[in-house]
Amino acid sequence: MTRAYAEYGDRRNPAILFLHGIRLGRDIWTRHARALVDRYHVVAADLPGHGALARVPFEPGAVRALLDELTGEVCAQPPLIVGYSLGGYVAMEYAATHPDRTRALLLAGCTLDFVGWKHWPYEAGARFITALPTPLRERFLHVTLRATLPRAWAEVVERIPFDPQVLNDTKLISRGARFSDTVAAYRGPTLIVNGEYDLVFRMDERRFLNRLPQARLRIIRRSDHTAPLVRAEEFTALVREFADRVTAASRTA
Repeated sequence: MTRAYAEYGDRRNPAILFLHGIRLGRDIWTRHARALVDRYHVVAADLPGHGALARVPFEPGAVRALLDELTGEVCAQPPLIVGYSLGGYVAMEYAATHPDRTRALLLAGCTLDFVGWKHWPYEAGARFITALPTPLRERFLHVTLRATLPRAWAEVVERIPFDPQVLNDTKLISRGARFSDTVAAYRGPTLIVNGEYDLVFRMDERRFLNRLPQARLRIIRRSDHTAPLVRAEEFTALVREFADRVTAASRTA
């Protein structure tokens, strides 16, 4: 498989694995990673359909193969997995089935179960975007990015290769999925981080917390679903604080 990750820091240090959201890629984590390399081995990966894996279909087998490689070969020890949006759902699925390969979970912007009517808006949006002719779709995505992200961040994202088919692939995966039940099998340290105004992805926040009794919740005030990007320093500080606590606990166990 094409190398789909970037590494920062010493492999002998505790590992942190960053997984991005849809339409993003490993490059969004560069700033975060560089702030953590003094104490951690940081790995930022491209998910299938994104970045270096833009030509790889986003399907369960490809996602599992990627995470098996990252957690079993690239990381010298089970990592803290930081999953943002789509990356959070990927992290939940993997941690529930591979708890021995996951030291801890930090879930950002992904406390929504796609059950009942909740998957309809996403499906409608995916259907609309993928049906557009390529020039019009690219223009639509450009305008959307510029409207939701500061210019510097939008420019980073627009440089990342992306296969729009991911929208359809994830639509099929998310339909009727109750991820709060999936991740309930995981009993490792867990931190949930949400933007205060991320009203959609906070919709089932309480259910996730009830299903994960070990989880803690941190809210980034005056922010929305883009909090891990536009509030990068604050988000990185939360990652460091959690990673320090998890590392300290594992040393005394």
